[in-house]
Amino acid sequence: MRSIIIFIFCAFLGLCCQAQKPVMYLDSINPVIRYDSHGDSIRKYFSMTFFNYQSFHPKNKKVLLTAFYSNKLAVNYRQAVQKIPRLKEYDNSRSQSYIQMVDGYAGRYAIPIFDSSGIVITVNGINPQNVNQFQFRVIEDKQKVVLPWTKPKLFCKAYLMTQIAEIGKIDELSAYLGQFKEAYGKALTFQVRRINTPDSIESSISAYWVKWQPRVVGVFTFAQLPDFLSLFKKQWTSPLEDPSQSDWSKDTVLLKLRKDFRHNENNLIFYLDDIIKSRSIIEYNLVNGKDSTGWTVNDFDFNLVWLKNLSPGHYQLKIRYSVQRNNICTYAFTVTAAWYQTVWAKAALSMLVVFAVGFVLLLWRSRKQAAKLKEESTLKQLVQTELRSIRSQFNPHFVFNALSSIQGLITKNDSQNASKYLIEFSNLMRDSLKASDNEFVNIFTEIKILENYLALEKLRFGFDYQIKVSKEIDASAIEMPALFLQPLVENAVKHGISALQENGQLIVLFEKLDNDMVVTVNDNGKGFNPNDNANGFGLQLTKERIKLLNKTLNGQHIEFLVKRTDNVTQVIIHFKNWLI
Repeated sequence: MRSIIIFIFCAFLGLCCQAQKPVMYLDSINPVIRYDSHGDSIRKYFSMTFFNYQSFHPKNKKVLLTAFYSNKLAVNYRQAVQKIPRLKEYDNSRSQSYIQMVDGYAGRYAIPIFDSSGIVITVNGINPQNVNQFQFRVIEDKQKVVLPWTKPKLFCKAYLMTQIAEIGKIDELSAYLGQFKEAYGKALTFQVRRINTPDSIESSISAYWVKWQPRVVGVFTFAQLPDFLSLFKKQWTSPLEDPSQSDWSKDTVLLKLRKDFRHNENNLIFYLDDIIKSRSIIEYNLVNGKDSTGWTVNDFDFNLVWLKNLSPGHYQLKIRYSVQRNNICTYAFTVTAAWYQTVWAKAALSMLVVFAVGFVLLLWRSRKQAAKLKEESTLKQLVQTELRSIRSQFNPHFVFNALSSIQGLITKNDSQNASKYLIEFSNLMRDSLKASDNEFVNIFTEIKILENYLALEKLRFGFDYQIKVSKEIDASAIEMPALFLQPLVENAVKHGISALQENGQLIVLFEKLDNDMVVTVNDNGKGFNPNDNANGFGLQLTKERIKLLNKTLNGQHIEFLVKRTDNVTQVIIHFKNWLI
């Protein structure tokens, strides 16, 4: 058991050590460097550092190491060593000279790397003809060799016009050593040597992966825009224009840190001490009590965050770089309220608003009387339509037919069916008259009236019928206009399936469609023209009732449609927003 535990511990330790190893891409060239023939894409995505141990003798020129790394985030190039002191631990002190570009680090000390894209290393002076004379290696933290002496095997177009490989001839190709990535807090050193002088380093360059977070160095209000523009100009003045350029981030005249602002100082610019070339690098989250904007990508491609139209309150501005989201800078500040933004002022204003609203209500009340009269007129028309609907259910023609059928059954001495017919007829009249007292009844009551009516008519014509209600519809809770479906069903029986006798089929469906209820009356009769008044007074009455109902319904609407499909007549009533 002890041996197993030791084995597991060693395996775990081995995995941890392996996880700490740098990532090295040695077998393929970075696409930007491989396909860029003019250098435009390289300058767009990378900063460059060029470094070598210069020899003044033309026959003994040293190779030139070139480092390419992301330019989206950088500390001030000329003050990098002061801001990141650990860079000095990787001093190429044997250098006699080095090159510093305007937008790159010098290379005498370690190059700071801030994101996961890592660093690409090429060597001017090594080409396919002389590659057998050189080797390179990679050292981690100045002591651990992570890549032993290796011969370069890839080549790319030379970025700089140097004459190192052959005197008097421009170097067209550079040796491509690879692209390298390391954990934050660690460094890699890249060394090149000639095989015939193995104890002498031809050239070397280092890179250090830095844990970094934003730092606010100054806050400007809208009234301080001139100072902001002066500092902005000072920061971006080229060293070629001002060789003695000092560290602008230490300007105590233009840069001031403030925590408290007046109510009219609610447009604030927070200035950061870094070089930003992509707005996606900066992310910020403005927190005010329990309210938060959430992490938001910055609006500018520069090292500033501009907050506009801030309400009074206590704020925390959290800023981070998207390449290192765990390292967050927090800046607390307060915007004080004006007198009219205080609680007492708001309370007094609220009282004035209440008095004003009361006065407006008095004026509105008189107008409401006129609107009420108009509403009562509409309701009166609705009541009249309802009464007409009730009369239409029991028009003399229907009553005459029912009584004639009863008389015929009595004449045939079929007293049992005559009695049953008479009972169904009386039940239908009683339920319909009871329902007519209310404008709306539940679906269960409406179905009961339909079943009484259809049972009565089935005694005469012998057709078959079904009434189906979807399980998603609560028939006892959901209401609909009273006696709404009876004239439609009567029309289907009278003009549709009565002539078919036992072959007649009638189906009434109640279905749910999102928040709507759709009722369909289907019959296999011969069909009819819904615009023909001769086909039923009930249809015209139903259309008029729907028109009036739609004027009184709030947020709901009823639509009516008649169509003929596959020898089936369908009357569709769409109750919109009925199930909310």
